[in-house]
Amino acid sequence: MVWTFRRFRLTLATAALGLASPFLSGLSPVAALGQTLSMPELRTDGELLGSRGLDGLRTNTRTLSSASQELNAQDPASRPRDRPPLDEALEPPVNKPPRPAREFDLFSGPASKADALDTTPRRARPAQPAKALDSRSGRVDEAAKDQAVQEDLRRQNRRPSARLQPSNPPLAAGVAGEALAADSSVRTNRPAEAIGRIIRRDADDPFAPVGIRAGSLILYPELIQTLGASTNLDKIPGGEGGVFSETTISARLLSDWSHDEAELNSRLTFRRNFSGENRDDPEAAVDGRLRFDLDRVTTATLRGAVAYRREDVSELDPALRNSDRPEVLNASTSAQLQRGFGRLRVTATGTAAREAYFGLPSGSRDQSYTTLTAGLRTGYELSPALTPFIEGSVGWRLFDDSSNGGANDVERDSLLPSLRAGMALDLTEKLTGEIAAGYAWNLPDDPAAEATGTPTLDANLVWSPRRGTDVTFAARTAFDPDTTGQSTTTSYEGSIGLRHVLTARTDLTAALTAEYSDSTLPQADETTVTGETGITYWLNRTLAFTGLYSHQEVYAKSPGGDYSADTIRLGVKLQR
Repeated sequence: MVWTFRRFRLTLATAALGLASPFLSGLSPVAALGQTLSMPELRTDGELLGSRGLDGLRTNTRTLSSASQELNAQDPASRPRDRPPLDEALEPPVNKPPRPAREFDLFSGPASKADALDTTPRRARPAQPAKALDSRSGRVDEAAKDQAVQEDLRRQNRRPSARLQPSNPPLAAGVAGEALAADSSVRTNRPAEAIGRIIRRDADDPFAPVGIRAGSLILYPELIQTLGASTNLDKIPGGEGGVFSETTISARLLSDWSHDEAELNSRLTFRRNFSGENRDDPEAAVDGRLRFDLDRVTTATLRGAVAYRREDVSELDPALRNSDRPEVLNASTSAQLQRGFGRLRVTATGTAAREAYFGLPSGSRDQSYTTLTAGLRTGYELSPALTPFIEGSVGWRLFDDSSNGGANDVERDSLLPSLRAGMALDLTEKLTGEIAAGYAWNLPDDPAAEATGTPTLDANLVWSPRRGTDVTFAARTAFDPDTTGQSTTTSYEGSIGLRHVLTARTDLTAALTAEYSDSTLPQADETTVTGETGITYWLNRTLAFTGLYSHQEVYAKSPGGDYSADTIRLGVKLQR
């Protein structure tokens, strides 16, 4: 009887341990050993009465209890992830709050690493190395370390892009007289073609140029050959219509450096008229920019530009209309130094511009002059996207022959002060560039000459309302001296361009330009309006067919000065 009762108690203890085994399955290997019970064999009454068979059961139970306490006492960070403690395993799961929807904030920077590593081309900024070690505590700054890693990845993934920034944006106001860039959409007979060079296809586009790599530089050459017809080949009142051919060779050279940047743009155009007075009409333009990162808050930029054209001699003196056309060479160079003081940006700029005339008719006065300008800009960075600024400059225009040589000799040299305020925009792919408005004065050194003051507008913007559609806006205000020295003409120039990718192979372009020349002389004002529309169809990445139609109207206050011209061009385009 006694043996039966003891056997019942042993069976009951074994069953209790079996019921508890599911809760012990997540234990560590140490605790798992405690679950393996070495059940003693059923012996005789004497052996059971000696309790030797129950010693193993007591020992295993103590091992199980100590292993469970050891597991719960471990540091939570050192526990195996797939084996939580018993109290945590039995707790209900906690639902994490949903991630908030991402919103666009104009006054904030990148919200994620993916945004921070965006390689979309934008306004050049110097690299800002992060300080990874706190000198006071000697501990590693994790945020600064992460910023340094992001900067390294950005430099590794940086590549020159044909998208974004208007090439070679202006550094000074139009009154400084800088030579226009090769891809400028103002003061050109082909603004729609210029827009095609300013806004190029993205690098991942199947018809985008791939370029020719030469070390750390990439060259993008382009050739356009067209054949066209115009109702007014010479673009003069009563001009003759006819057929012409035109060849344009352009190239763009970009650097692929980790810190500094370099850019060189060039364009050479030769037009041959098969009828009319002016048979040959060559044009050329070259501009470049080189930026140095002196330190993380200081940058230096050097710029240069040269433009060549042939001027209509009647623009200089109507009495010399039948003379040969003189050659005009515009050249400029400038240096800029910018330093940041927190959110404050201070920029100093010096510019030297030269306009020289060659081949003037005998007896005419030399029209060449030099313009020297010094400017200071102060901006405040509200966000990486918005930087309002104010700028002041003063210039000196010095003629090679300062007197006009007339009966009433007047000194033509003058002082050109100006003030303007504007906004620099850098909304990544949406809106980039700058726009500024102000006031400028032309103050001749000779009191007998008339002083001129005028509002100014200077802009160079690129806006992308949707993918595949880009809009450009350019504006410029400049002082053009009169040959007599008794007046100065204020030129207001503006251009709006559109580029739309209709299909993968088809680009549509359109442009509207306007120029208003305001002179203090009577009957000397003139307005020019030009509209263009074009199409480009790509056969492959290298070859495309082009078509362009343009209409120009000129309205002059002088009698018989109005004229118009309609022109159509068909051609081929080669790129690499």
